[in-house]
Amino acid sequence: MARILVVKHLFPYPPNQGTRRVSLGLLRDLAPAHDVVYLCQREHPAEKRLIPEIEALGVRVVAPLMPNHLSPAHRLLYKLKNRTLARLRHVPEVSLYWSNATLRRHMRKIGREFHPELTLIENWETYPLRRCVTGGVAAMLAHDAAYQILERSVAATDDPAERTRRAARLAREKELEIDAWARYDGVLTLTEQDRVKVEQELQRRGYDRCVRCLPVPVADEFFAFPRPAQPAARIGFLGTFRADFNRDALRFLIDEVWPGVRARLPQATLTIAGNGHAGALRADAEAAGARWLGFVDELADFFGAIDLLVVPLRYAGGIRIRILEALAAGVATVATPIAAAGLGLTHREEIRIAEGAKQLAEEIAAVLARPEEVRALGARGRAWCQAHHSVSALRPQRLAAIDDLLALSTDTRP
Repeated sequence: MARILVVKHLFPYPPNQGTRRVSLGLLRDLAPAHDVVYLCQREHPAEKRLIPEIEALGVRVVAPLMPNHLSPAHRLLYKLKNRTLARLRHVPEVSLYWSNATLRRHMRKIGREFHPELTLIENWETYPLRRCVTGGVAAMLAHDAAYQILERSVAATDDPAERTRRAARLAREKELEIDAWARYDGVLTLTEQDRVKVEQELQRRGYDRCVRCLPVPVADEFFAFPRPAQPAARIGFLGTFRADFNRDALRFLIDEVWPGVRARLPQATLTIAGNGHAGALRADAEAAGARWLGFVDELADFFGAIDLLVVPLRYAGGIRIRILEALAAGVATVATPIAAAGLGLTHREEIRIAEGAKQLAEEIAAVLARPEEVRALGARGRAWCQAHHSVSALRPQRLAAIDDLLALSTDTRP
């Protein structure tokens, strides 16, 4: 049993977002095998009452309130300070929020008292926290090679000015991200595809680091979600609107895919769910006849109210947890190649994959026009997900990746 400190910039509970479920899944794997302290930040004072839910996993939780949420004045001053520093230092503003003095102070205190053998820090933007690790192995849970999202977003836009702006951001952040990986003894990614990319980029720059894949498990509850006995033609879209690739995907769906679906299947309905502000997208979606739910706390209710999930991403990175969860729930799924990338799914077996508005509309209509195919596609997807992404299937591999990190010696680090 090793002493492990896990650090996340935001509070991970309730498990109503994919990134939160990734964090909680990690704690569920680690707690039975190791002595774990979990350091995170609360955005709201009320989140304090949720700490026992995380402690019930068998970990000790330290969760200070983010300094910019102490009061409205703190929020304004903190924003001005971080915006100014980000411009002066040429770093992402989010890195300053996610590695603030409060979090650094708690990390140092835990380091002195707990003496972790492994410190695992989530997301590359938190790289300034690496300086707070003075003993043991330091590793990053990178989730993905995030700069690839920017690369794909550059290719996805037709606006020359926007393409120039995105390309400039890519040039800045790609090297920052790779440098952030190199600061750690090891890096964990959520897909084998990203593991290979991270390892290649590090080796190209002369760094020898332990890079391992930590595949995403789907909680057992998703496999128990019931499906309606009689499928209809109910389509769903799910995603956080804080991410520009989800806003782009929804715009693409509303403007280009949805009209083609309705032309082929007039009885089809569209339900949209997700947190974050979507701007004019909501009005445009409702004008197109879609039902807008906003944030949904219970995914069982959302998946139970649709027959097919569409994931029409034109650029993204990492792994689409919503696809895994839809498959586990037995929901027929249609996605673009970029959305399904890295999952190892087979077109027409566990999922339907199509690129372009016309092809997506054709695939959606073809599945929904045959209730037996809706049921069969959902059943095949659920069986595949059970075999490849259930907790029991993945836990040995995930713990082995952690063991590889624990076996590192910082004395031999290049």
